[in-house]
Amino acid sequence: MDMERISRLVDASHTLNNTLTSALREIDRMALNALVLVKRQGNALAGYGVIAQAFRERAAFLKEVAQDLQHYMNPLIQTQMRILTYTWKAESLAHLQRQMGESRCANLACTQKHWQENIVAREAEAHGLFQSLLKAVVRVQEGIAEQEYVVVNGRIEAALSEGAGVPLGRVSDDMGTAVEKVSQAVSHYRRQLEESHRENSIGI
Repeated sequence: MDMERISRLVDASHTLNNTLTSALREIDRMALNALVLVKRQGNALAGYGVIAQAFRERAAFLKEVAQDLQHYMNPLIQTQMRILTYTWKAESLAHLQRQMGESRCANLACTQKHWQENIVAREAEAHGLFQSLLKAVVRVQEGIAEQEYVVVNGRIEAALSEGAGVPLGRVSDDMGTAVEKVSQAVSHYRRQLEESHRENSIGI
């Protein structure tokens, strides 16, 4: 992986983190608002109370799995940076040995082999981190799908609640917008992550 690919991955990770932080905060706030609205209406909106609670539970789950992304993002980038550094060192030693011709130094060859072994080890580590990060991304997408399902149920329940359901309908719509924002950001990040990994695999 070259520096340009690493930079793209860093930018993508940073963008996703910012989007998740703000969007998940909004989702949790809206879920709490829904619970407050239901409590004010009493038994009249008991059905939506179940939806509101599900909003909060799904929001908590999304926050949890989003933290898993952080657990793997930075280590993957750091490992890719090490691979880049080791590759540069190995190539520099190989170039130096070619220049020396017949008077090649055994120590240089040994050192070059050491860097090559480090590259192989770090590439295996990067592959493992990528797989773990991808699994975390999939878990976020599964959480988003569950939250989207709750949003649909919330819209239905709000529509059935007549006049009292109007503010809840707005909450559901706002929740749907926030969840869609997260969904698009995560899907975009997954595409970039898979593209970066594919490019790196081809380059090996």
